[in-house]
Amino acid sequence: MKFSCSLSVLAVLAALVTSPAVSSAQALAPAADLISAPAPAFYAQLGRPANSSSSANAFLYNAPAQTSAPRAGAPAGSSRPFSGIAVGVKFGLAGVGFDVATPLVPQRLNLRGGASFFTYSPSTIVVDNANINGTLKFQNADVMVDFFPFKGRFRLSGGMTVYNYTNLSATLGIPTGQSITVGGTNYYSDPSNPLSGSGTFNFGGKTAGRVSIGTGNLLPKKGRFTFQSEVGVQFFSSPTVAYTFTGNGCPTATHTPQCAPIPTTSITQEQQTLQNDLTDLKYFPILSVGLGIKLH
Repeated sequence: MKFSCSLSVLAVLAALVTSPAVSSAQALAPAADLISAPAPAFYAQLGRPANSSSSANAFLYNAPAQTSAPRAGAPAGSSRPFSGIAVGVKFGLAGVGFDVATPLVPQRLNLRGGASFFTYSPSTIVVDNANINGTLKFQNADVMVDFFPFKGRFRLSGGMTVYNYTNLSATLGIPTGQSITVGGTNYYSDPSNPLSGSGTFNFGGKTAGRVSIGTGNLLPKKGRFTFQSEVGVQFFSSPTVAYTFTGNGCPTATHTPQCAPIPTTSITQEQQTLQNDLTDLKYFPILSVGLGIKLH
């Protein structure tokens, strides 16, 4: 009888120990707390039913801590390369153009690319008895790095002209009885077959180094609009000149048996003289002003 009562007590104790409520409470609270707070009261404090599973409790206590909020006032992406973009328009010696810029090191280095275009066809002009009609074209594109030593508006720039087409093409006609000097010799336009010709002047090569100084940062620290100015030089190769002549040149203003096409040696000599005169144009100036706007 006494032995069977002992077995009954042990069975009750085993059931209490192995129940989910007690096992979970033992896992989460010290033994002293178990004595002062029964399992149902413990679950009531957590706001969960007494029969909740131990896996649910494990999820509650093993959930990752909430990450801290981003630091207030931190400029998102402001210190990253290519974190913004700006465009600008400009007017200068190379014509009308545009620029596009993005920061490499904000407020210190910008990568800038641009292009300019200009075409001019003046009315007929008279030079040394020749009627000249021509067209002047400027077409170029460049890539530059702008350095702002004081993180302000002043900049130093260097880069490349990656495409250049600076060209003057012209036609000329020599009225009957008028003369033209070619290669140091005077030739009169033959009344029966007047002299005419064409010339092409190509200034520099397709690529060239360039340096400049200027004001204005297309990606200003404050605001969106900025005034731009730039002064510098491009280092092209020497210009090339090509002449052609048709018709006959005469030793006098009237037609004579000596009238004939202008000799090739005279044309070559004239081309070389003019090319020597244009040598300094391999240093082509940069001069422009403009207005920019930061898009992002």
